[in-house]
Amino acid sequence: MKKMTKYKLSFLLVVATCFAGSQVAVSKKYKGGFKEIKEPEMESFEIVSVEKAKNSKDDTYVVLQGYIDRSLGDEKYLFRDETGTIKIEIEDKKFRGLTVYPDDFVQISGEVDKGWLSETEIEVKNISKIQQAKD
Repeated sequence: MKKMTKYKLSFLLVVATCFAGSQVAVSKKYKGGFKEIKEPEMESFEIVSVEKAKNSKDDTYVVLQGYIDRSLGDEKYLFRDETGTIKIEIEDKKFRGLTVYPDDFVQISGEVDKGWLSETEIEVKNISKIQQAKD
């Protein structure tokens, strides 16, 4: 009986060691559970033109000001400023109840998305109406 208990303990120790080792491997692979990228402060970013955004690297965080001309369907819109137009993607929840018309001057911030086979677009994280500066 004593010998049997010894084997059971040895077996449990081996299983526990393997399990603990796999947990360490899992925890190194998946660091942390919930990670939501905190939105950068808007004031710390320079407002860029559509032209400059189109020439930015993939995943660059940009802030643009201009107008949303029209919906392209499926949460895609055409955004324009004095330098040109660019396709933007705004999830419905990002509007947060805000209604935007084509003549509303807006500020958008988000990431440049350079698709491998598609044109460059902006994945909008924040949108707000702003007053246009008077000259």
